[in-house]
Amino acid sequence: MLFFLLSLFCFLVKGGKSPPKIGIVGAGIGGASAGYFLSRQIPGAEITVFEMGDIGGRLATVEVDGRRYESGGAIVHVANRYMVEYLDLCGLKKRQTPQDERFTLHKDGVMVFQELGYSLLDKVRMAWKYGIMQLLKLETFYTNILSNFVTIYDKLDAGTGFLSLAALLSGMNPVFSKGEESGEMMDLTRVSLKDKLESLGLDNILVDELVAVATKFNYGQLPQDVHAFVGAVGLIGFDKKLWSVEGGNMGVVTCAMEMSKARVTKGEVKEVVASDTSFQLKYFTDSSGSQVITEQFDMVVIASPLTADKARLTILPTSQEFPGSYQRCVATIVQGDLVPQSIGYKVNSSLTPNNFYLSTSSPMWSVEKLTPVDYNPSVDNNLPPVYKLFSPKQLTSTELSKLFSSIKSVSVSDWLAYPSYSIKNEFSSFQLSPGLYYINMVEWAASAMEMSIIGAKNVANLATKHWMKDTEGVEKDKHEGLFIKSEL
Repeated sequence: MLFFLLSLFCFLVKGGKSPPKIGIVGAGIGGASAGYFLSRQIPGAEITVFEMGDIGGRLATVEVDGRRYESGGAIVHVANRYMVEYLDLCGLKKRQTPQDERFTLHKDGVMVFQELGYSLLDKVRMAWKYGIMQLLKLETFYTNILSNFVTIYDKLDAGTGFLSLAALLSGMNPVFSKGEESGEMMDLTRVSLKDKLESLGLDNILVDELVAVATKFNYGQLPQDVHAFVGAVGLIGFDKKLWSVEGGNMGVVTCAMEMSKARVTKGEVKEVVASDTSFQLKYFTDSSGSQVITEQFDMVVIASPLTADKARLTILPTSQEFPGSYQRCVATIVQGDLVPQSIGYKVNSSLTPNNFYLSTSSPMWSVEKLTPVDYNPSVDNNLPPVYKLFSPKQLTSTELSKLFSSIKSVSVSDWLAYPSYSIKNEFSSFQLSPGLYYINMVEWAASAMEMSIIGAKNVANLATKHWMKDTEGVEKDKHEGLFIKSEL
């Protein structure tokens, strides 16, 4: 609220300047949130959001037997402030969850750990297997990262804009007693999660089993492959303080779009041409690309990936390559009768709702039993069996027929879902040129709903300061070689 009032005051004081036309490319949670923040921070801004596909992006639901189930981003942590704030802003509620949330960890055809459903007993059994001090070290690691992470909110809410992802991460750094930043958060991006945890004295068995569940389920990679920052983000869910939105998480996107009062244009932007004072967007409104339309904007926000494997957008006059690629993730939602023996069980009664697979020979990363997005435990006591299978490639009909004795329906969502992480990831700028911004750069720190909103808020702050010609509170990158400035 304070930043909104300050923005309004600055706008009125500077007077005489017409509100800007802002084009946003992409209607996922990042694009919708950018529209919402910009509408609040630049009163009267004329905002247009371009999207050829469905609103929501990688937040999506599918209908199965008359009910809807999450097929995209599914869980949120209680510490995710912006997602929590959307609940109040939008009049949404947290979805109720089933009481049985037990999991089984499978490796090389063996169940290496299984929850029994008794919280205290399961904690004791886990401590016995992995070691209580080991588990405490792991918890200390990710809770410390979380306590640093949440410090970014006050800075963003105060209007600070970070030009680069490295600068944003530095904004989360703890401060030494002498007032110097530790550099801890950026350091985490230069070491693998496995190496970081080993340096803290964690045993290989814990890293290769329990930790690997978090990285493989969340990002399709193992601890030795991902950098430690994104690994820590995946581990935070171990405290089970997780939730989702009743009716589906994409309800947040719909609400943010409505609150922004943006004009939504069904179209795919093919080209952004920058000049000294404005940006020209060329887009087509049909799949054939026969009808090309050109529109002029004062500022442009790109809220979709620009890596070579996903981008269909060119930025001119100077073309820039965005390094890296996205990891394929296939979500297969099946209504049918699961065969427990086919997924690693010898006794049917031991089947748990959530199953995770660590063997490279397994065609799946996980098998989990789903409940509808409008689940109500008081009435939904006889739901049909619906399962979501995560896998690195599409499962064949033969593979599915071995997993299920009968199948009523199958729905497949095949996505390049999140970045392929490594310690060699390059961190480019949120600002491609003054007035042209790129939200999805934030994903290279970690891909999550909350991270996209943080990226959107940061870009909105940068755009607001650019429009108001305000250079105060813009944090430049302090890490030489990691800030890539593009001159268009």
